[in-house]
Amino acid sequence: MRASEAPLVPRPSTTALADGVYRRIEHEIVEGRLAPGETLREADVAERLGVSRTPVREAFRRLAEAGLVRIEASRSYRVAPFDLDLLTETAVVYGSLIGLAGRLALPHLDDFDIDWLAAAERRAFEEAAGPQPVADPLFGIGFVRLLVERCGNSVVASAIGPLRLHVDRAFHLFGREVPRQLYAEKFGAIVAAARARDPELFESTLRVHGTQFLLDVIDLARQDAQRP
Repeated sequence: MRASEAPLVPRPSTTALADGVYRRIEHEIVEGRLAPGETLREADVAERLGVSRTPVREAFRRLAEAGLVRIEASRSYRVAPFDLDLLTETAVVYGSLIGLAGRLALPHLDDFDIDWLAAAERRAFEEAAGPQPVADPLFGIGFVRLLVERCGNSVVASAIGPLRLHVDRAFHLFGREVPRQLYAEKFGAIVAAARARDPELFESTLRVHGTQFLLDVIDLARQDAQRP
């Protein structure tokens, strides 16, 4: 190919492709579109995503390091099952980290953020009287992302990141089964602490309710696992 015929847009590097494949499969696992125990085949994923097997293999390796994929002895891959005992231990650490993130983030939450939380609180209580479970486990996903963004501490954010993958996965699969009233009460207490602008109160409220909410989700996961 002559220089004048070279493509105007360079081909993405293998690393960039692997990043894209990693994010795509990560989301599919966390959101439950790829179920625990499901077999992952390099060729199938590569064809579905329109890439070669090399970035898929690299993405699988990174997903295995994150604990979302297991590499079998035959070099095959499976979506990792839930380790509920490990997730129970994670709940305490995760709750403490979220509390710390909240303490650091509180001075950076502006009026718009507080109004957003207040609107979410109103919606939670309005829906609490309904018969359906939680439609959007906001505390476990959107709210935590807000705190991580606002905390301004890269070490705290880095520590929360790997844990959040597994916590978000549990919330996506089982968090919507948490009764609305229970969800509304916990979220209401957290919003009240944010309104008070008291860092210690906000930290302790996040730690207690954040830990307990995750434990509630884990209990639902255990009940699901025990069903015939």
